[in-house]
Amino acid sequence: MKVFNLESKPGKKVFGYIDMFEYPHGTIEKLPVALIEGKEDGPKFLLSGNIHGDELHGLVALQEVIQELDPNKIKGTIIIFPTLNPGGLLTLTRTPFYAKKDPNRLWPDPKPKDKPKLKYQDPYDENLDEDNFPNVQEVFYTKLYEIFASVDYYIDLHCHAIQSVPYSYIDRIYYDEKKEGDEIVAQEVFDKTKSLVESFGLTMVLEGPPRSYFEEKLHRSTTGSFANKLRKPGFTVELGGAFIVDTNIIKAAKTGVYNSLKWAKMLEGEIEKINNVKVLDEEIWREINIRSKHSGFFVTVVDIGEIVEKNQPIIEIRDVFGGVKETITSPERGAILAVWDDVKCYPNSEIGVFLIKNDIDVIMPWEYEKKEEKKG
Repeated sequence: MKVFNLESKPGKKVFGYIDMFEYPHGTIEKLPVALIEGKEDGPKFLLSGNIHGDELHGLVALQEVIQELDPNKIKGTIIIFPTLNPGGLLTLTRTPFYAKKDPNRLWPDPKPKDKPKLKYQDPYDENLDEDNFPNVQEVFYTKLYEIFASVDYYIDLHCHAIQSVPYSYIDRIYYDEKKEGDEIVAQEVFDKTKSLVESFGLTMVLEGPPRSYFEEKLHRSTTGSFANKLRKPGFTVELGGAFIVDTNIIKAAKTGVYNSLKWAKMLEGEIEKINNVKVLDEEIWREINIRSKHSGFFVTVVDIGEIVEKNQPIIEIRDVFGGVKETITSPERGAILAVWDDVKCYPNSEIGVFLIKNDIDVIMPWEYEKKEEKKG
């Protein structure tokens, strides 16, 4: 398989770099890539990490996967980008120093476009629309997407919060109501993605409610674009906190990656249960925000990931002397997925997220808003 100027070789590991763009002073930003091809034919599997430069678990897990995989035991080809954001990695920042847009919102947009018809068109409207002028990182990702389009499966490794249960995000899958059979295709993509996520072995969480999914441009994330534009199984894994490397999380991530390769029939062996981190595998969950009503200091009174019943105390908001100002209770049966890397809060602060059973559609039309009927 060829990836820009690099070409994989049967039974070999090939390492190299892809030119991303030129810096003003003349040097070239380069993206590292590893190609691992087995001696037997099989699927093409893409793995990536560190698209947010301060999120290190994916980088380290993929480094170890690269070193441990034996090409002689693989069927097919594995492409690994240990960092999709080398500029952000150097500065340990979410975005690179040369482009301040979130790099995980810059991938090809799968959503059908309907530009509004304007009564008055200013010739400078298009000139001022920033979507018409992508930054250097987005331009490169558009080129890199040709490689994404050539693979069968994809996993992107991220980080969430220090106090969080490692988990897998499943993107919503959308369909065009005007396109015959598209809903069936969307359902097939979701079902296969869910099967792949189950094989990985972490807690399964549905990505964002419909409105926030688009407002946050999650359909233009790596896996949101992959699943909805390319119609192939791919998902995001969230592995604990940024800035740190936890060996238990690295072990869990590697087990999950190998499980997925086994699921794809690229590695021999049985799927292994992840038992060194908390896994809530009884169903697909969805997130809701946990917010405080008072200023103070928030402290959990149950373990992160512990299943609790409705109205059970989960977090206390305390004053500086430890007095309890507010007790937050669980809205439904579920568990705290994460609380943020802080202890301070203010009225209406989002201090974490809670998991509840998913009871809303995961397959939806692109135009999911209810239209008002015109009166005759």
